[in-house]
Amino acid sequence: MSRLTRPLLASLILLLTWPLLAAPLSRAEVQQLLALNQAKQASFEQEKQVAGLSQPLKASGELLLVRDQGLWWQQQKPFPLTLVLTPTRMVQQMAGQPATVIDNPQLLEFSQMLLALFGSDEATLSRYFSIDFDSTEAGWQLVLVPTLAPLDKVFASLTLSGQGQLDQLLIADKQGDSTRIRFTAWQDRSLPLTPEEQARFAAH
Repeated sequence: MSRLTRPLLASLILLLTWPLLAAPLSRAEVQQLLALNQAKQASFEQEKQVAGLSQPLKASGELLLVRDQGLWWQQQKPFPLTLVLTPTRMVQQMAGQPATVIDNPQLLEFSQMLLALFGSDEATLSRYFSIDFDSTEAGWQLVLVPTLAPLDKVFASLTLSGQGQLDQLLIADKQGDSTRIRFTAWQDRSLPLTPEEQARFAAH
């Protein structure tokens, strides 16, 4: 091996193995990575494994998370479905149908929990869950176990994991079903939103 190719090969090996050699992230570092400054968007793929079904139920789409406004969750496949979560309401809309405002107090509390989850609001999450954090060279994991009703009656655990940003959310419920959501293409957004995006969070 020539003296010229040796440094190049060493550099390539370093680049290829860097994720494996990286030091584990601390909880504070993960908190900073997940923190919502202004807005974030991402794509998602969801698989729900239901007891009694041989094949998982699959869905995919995109999301937009905006500080102080909420979460816009648009399922595109297998059929269009939009869910808007704000600090004060939950709105669901299927294609070609009017929007439905869900005012059930328990669902509203669940909505607030989801906003805290995606916004990495640890103070709020600590009210609902016991939190266990683990981090290795391969990535980090945050396991949330509900401690308050009604969440503790529905969910066994929620597990967030990633190598930097949030890559996956695994939801295990008390009935033995599970939902795995994989996130890709996270992108920080600056404000203001476009008029179309602002309309997504407007009151219905």
